[in-house]
Amino acid sequence: MQIPLQSPRESAAAPSRRDEKIIYGTHFTVFCFWTFVLLCRPQDIFPAIAPLRPALLTGIFTMLLVLLRSGGSPAVPLFGEKQMRLYAALLLVMIMGIPFSLYAGRSFEVIFTAYINVVLFVFIFFKVVDRVEKLSAVLLVGCLGNGLYSLYSVVSGEIVSGRLYFADMFDPNDLAFFALSFLPFNLLFITRGNSMPVRMACALSFGAGTLLVLMSSSRGGLLAFGMAAFLLLFTKTRVVRPSMKVMFVILCLAFVAFAPLNLERYTTFFEIKEDYNVWDETGRLNIWKIGLNEMLRDPLTGVGVENFSMAVGLDRQKRNLESQPWQAAHNMVVQIGTETGVIGMGLFLLMSLNVVRIFRKTKRRACPEKLTRIGEMGMVGFTGLFVSGMFLSQAYSVYWAFYVAVSAVMSRLAADAQRTTDAATREIGRKAR
Repeated sequence: MQIPLQSPRESAAAPSRRDEKIIYGTHFTVFCFWTFVLLCRPQDIFPAIAPLRPALLTGIFTMLLVLLRSGGSPAVPLFGEKQMRLYAALLLVMIMGIPFSLYAGRSFEVIFTAYINVVLFVFIFFKVVDRVEKLSAVLLVGCLGNGLYSLYSVVSGEIVSGRLYFADMFDPNDLAFFALSFLPFNLLFITRGNSMPVRMACALSFGAGTLLVLMSSSRGGLLAFGMAAFLLLFTKTRVVRPSMKVMFVILCLAFVAFAPLNLERYTTFFEIKEDYNVWDETGRLNIWKIGLNEMLRDPLTGVGVENFSMAVGLDRQKRNLESQPWQAAHNMVVQIGTETGVIGMGLFLLMSLNVVRIFRKTKRRACPEKLTRIGEMGMVGFTGLFVSGMFLSQAYSVYWAFYVAVSAVMSRLAADAQRTTDAATREIGRKAR
């Protein structure tokens, strides 16, 4: 008699009755609130709450809850995933470089009073987000918060010289970087299977983010947006249907036709030889050259975290150009290489490549459908973020670190799904015999 068998994929994807109801818990709810505050910056929209230090307070509260909970639950090995080990190694390189920094006090202050918040977020993210449903919930929180910020920027921002400015945290280039970080994830939640309020909110978030990128008049942002748009339109995914592609093109054309965009600035792409960034002392090509020379001069330790602009100033002082300003890197790879040396840059690039590798790996048949869809949109989002970051000083950005954390969690979840599938396959083989 033939035994009706369930396929390994179906067996891996089918939850037990006990698993059908996901218990998120207070600690996860507080973590989501911390994510909203840290990534979406409501204090820029509502300045009255800024003196309360909401990111610091919610971070401390989240950490306490996670520590209290860890005593009574199965531990998730913090360094069980390669991404987490690499991230810890990068942090160690940054710390070890403090004594050799051009301004050691500045490096110490930035690492242990500012960047430590990003580090704790990455580690707690990895510990708390242990199911694909939780990962999806965090992404939804990020999309809604990012959309709120984008919408508020578009409506309340100020146009100066054809560029959109809002609050003090981000300049127009940073606004484009910020919007791109979550833009594709909105598409996960506008499809059927989500509630109508969520679908409408994420559709609005996607539109506001797209408009924010265009109104920023950021040339690097537009290039990154173009790369992300190319992936959305010309790669086959389970998320983006043909009708969504058509609507996306119509949306972009409508914004170009009717929104107050500085199209003249974008035409300078065709006048690259005349751009000051190519030939001027203060242009980005020269800044990058100075940074790379400094990295080769101190390949092991670099000039120290947050010391790039000082290195540029000292270099110009040696060349009797004291009147020229100290400048930021405007390239996150050059920034991390100059400030942490060759090892730091290597770790940064390796983690970035791993993000792409992990997102692509989730297309394997053993992964749950929802995880595969997250990987597809994550690939688009990280491409936009990384390309945009090649023109910004965002090496220590919480948004880049967010993708490292997401990829680490997805790698763990994919491995768990693979083990479940392998076990189901062995069980099917045993029953067949």
